[in-house]
This record gives sequence, C-alpha cells and structure tokens, in this order.
Amino acid sequence: MSHDDTIGIVQISDTHFRAAPGARSFIAHEPEDGLAAVLADAAGAIADAALVVATGDLADLGEPGAYERLGGMLDPLPAPVYCLGGNHDRQEPMQACLPRPNVHLEPAVRIGGWLMLFLDTNAHGREAAADGTYRDLDDRVHRAAQPGLTPVEEQRARAILTATEAEHVFLWLHQPPLPRTAPDTESYRELTRLVRDFPKIRAIGGGHLHGDLAGEFEGRPVHVAPSSYMSIDMAAGAFEGPGYRTYRLHPDGRVDSKVHTVPGPMTDAMRTTPLPPFLLDMMTGRITGRELNALTDAEFEARYGERRPLARP
Repeated sequence: MSHDDTIGIVQISDTHFRAAPGARSFIAHEPEDGLAAVLADAAGAIADAALVVATGDLADLGEPGAYERLGGMLDPLPAPVYCLGGNHDRQEPMQACLPRPNVHLEPAVRIGGWLMLFLDTNAHGREAAADGTYRDLDDRVHRAAQPGLTPVEEQRARAILTATEAEHVFLWLHQPPLPRTAPDTESYRELTRLVRDFPKIRAIGGGHLHGDLAGEFEGRPVHVAPSSYMSIDMAAGAFEGPGYRTYRLHPDGRVDSKVHTVPGPMTDAMRTTPLPPFLLDMMTGRITGRELNALTDAEFEARYGERRPLARP
C-alpha cells in the first residue's frame, strides 16, 4: 500500500460472546446474531478495508469456548482482523483460543503511512505476579472500568512508538479516555503522558461504552464504537440496534469516521426494549461498577425504583 493511499478500517466492539448460546441478558437475540448482522451489513466496507479492528469485551465471561466461537466467525472475513482485550476478557484463554490465520493479537501493524497501535488498557483489573507478569483479577470487570496502563504495557507502547517510521499513529484501546465517562483522570495518567509525548498519535478508537460517542483527549479525536450485541443510545437513554464504525485514514493524518446501525427487526426490537436506569448510569460514568455492586438490595431499589435485576458477584 502506498503512503498516498487512503486507508479504510471497520471497527467492531463489545461482542460479548459466551461459550454456548442461551445467555441473553436484557435482550432477545444472541451475541452471535448481533455480530452476524453487523458483518453482513458491513460486508462491502470489510471487503474494501485494510483491516478490521475488534476493540475488546470480545467475550462476556472470558471463557475459552467463547473465543473459539468468535474466532470461527472472524477468520473467514476478507480483511485481516486485529483484536484487543477489554475488562470482560481474560488474557490466557483469549491468547490461547482466539488467534487464527486471519485473526491477530499483535500489538501493532504498519499500513502505508500509518501505524495501528493496539493497547491493553486493563491495568486496574490486573495484579503483578512475582515473575513480573500480570494476572487477571476476579473482579476485573468492575476494577478496570476506566483505562489504565501497566508499566510493562506503557514501556512496550513507548518502544513501538519510538521505533516506528510511520508518519501517523492510530491508537486503539478498549476504555476510551473521555472525562465525561472516565472522570478519574488520575487513573490513566500513564496514558495521558503517552499521548502527550508522541505527537504522531493522531486519533484514538475505543469501545466499552456500547454507544455512538465522540470527544477529544489531549487534542486528539476519540471515536467510540457501538456494540455489535447490545448498543445504547446515550442521548435517548434507550437500547439501540447492533452497530459498528467505519474509518478513512488520510495520508495527511486526518481521520473521518461514521457510525452505522444495522436496520431491521433486531434493531426495531432493541429500540422498544426498556433500558434499565442503572445500566445508563454505568455507561455514562454516573456510577462505577464497584459502587453499584456495593449498594445493598434496599439501596439499589431506593435509588432506581426497581429490584436489582442481576445477581451480585
């Protein structure tokens, strides 16, 4: 690919696969049904894309079988797929069961004049082991609700950024550093330093929030993709149909992006499904998962006017 070419990218996110069908949470369709609808709607864009990026929460519980099933759906795509983990994912089964000839977990890839850098921002859900590696904590889903970099991940990213001869860098991660939804900016000070220190970083793409959001971080545009499984219309406070993002990366460092919602009966059904208020609070940063879990059943009912719908871990 020439440095003068515009690069097309398709982003999917928050697929939330399980090892077996039947766990549907608040909605009627299976996670694989939502992803299948997204891949069908995006088929033309994927055929023309340089790559597909899957920005975390690939599995809902981190089960090996979930990554096996997801890998089987992604491997036949006509564009290479690059994946990174979210706070719902588990490192070991993801690394062992997801990769395929066309499905990758590499930290970076160069495409023309652009470098795609895939960051693991789940530091708050990890614990350092004696050998210097990091293991997933059982409550990582709540602990890693905001972005964070381990020292190892920060060093790796800096080494890649220092060595690259690419003119522009697109930073991909799971939890987007948007003050509106991640108000504890001290928790991601390492990420802040990284973006400040490398002007080549032109834009950031993330997931985690299950909705069409955009903002700015350290002067760079931040694009958030909806979920292929369970999206949320933040403005309306309602569920939305399965969605994805497309991008055009230009040789001069500009980035154009557009959100797509898959039309049809699945989306129609989602839009008529009531959105639990606590879920909107979590997605918009009004309450953290840990704070929500700390509420007694009585406190939950007093705050939200309904019984807790899910068992507390």
